[in-house]
Amino acid sequence: MEVARQGYVLRGSLGFTPAWLFYSPHNSDDGCRMHLLYVDESGNADGNQDTYFVLGGVAVFEREIYWINEEVNALANKYFPGTEIEFHAQAIASHAEEPWHSCPTQQRNQIIDALSNIIASHHVTLSGINIEEALTTDPISRAFEEICNRCDLFMHRLHAKGDTQHSMRVATRPVSKHCWQNIGVWVLDMGARSKLRGRPFFANSKATRLLQLADLVAYAVFRRYERGDTRLIDKIISRFDTEDGVIHGSCI
Repeated sequence: MEVARQGYVLRGSLGFTPAWLFYSPHNSDDGCRMHLLYVDESGNADGNQDTYFVLGGVAVFEREIYWINEEVNALANKYFPGTEIEFHAQAIASHAEEPWHSCPTQQRNQIIDALSNIIASHHVTLSGINIEEALTTDPISRAFEEICNRCDLFMHRLHAKGDTQHSMRVATRPVSKHCWQNIGVWVLDMGARSKLRGRPFFANSKATRLLQLADLVAYAVFRRYERGDTRLIDKIISRFDTEDGVIHGSCI
């Protein structure tokens, strides 16, 4: 199956489409090697249930994506052979619905640990943007602006160190059509100096394991600020964008 979508070519088959298919086969317009930034959210931006809204990001070099996807698939086959299972950290933790409701606590903890270890063991760069909802009328746009800015700065630091052949595209799961359209225009308006390329492109979390890992990052940051629980973020903190002891990939 080959589908043209927003200028990108996606090749795959029924069921899970491997995450490595979600990048332009021509890399960027200027021939640079490509990073992808996978973004997902945690917290309710439309109501009063939560104090914070969080975006979590996983930036990964294109050649790494296939191997990460394979490891997550192997984890799914280990615990749920023959089924197409999605990993969402909040659903696993709350275990309110199947298959997690009947899954023993020890097994659910093992799965969360394994997903965290996959993140921690690969050359990925994490970002977590934590927005206090009372301080803005549009926490989604504010968070997305922040996460794109920080990843753009990360790419510019690579450039300053002599690694000049990289650019980045953004993959995300749409929350509000109107909001994401505005964000897409904003990304294009970042200008020629930006390392971000084109509008964000959208994928269902069923279609790429990397969005499921971004979901875990967002949930870990959300638990840290909304509940004061650092157990999950402590497992992956080593992969946050850091330079000279300063964590650049985190923002309040």
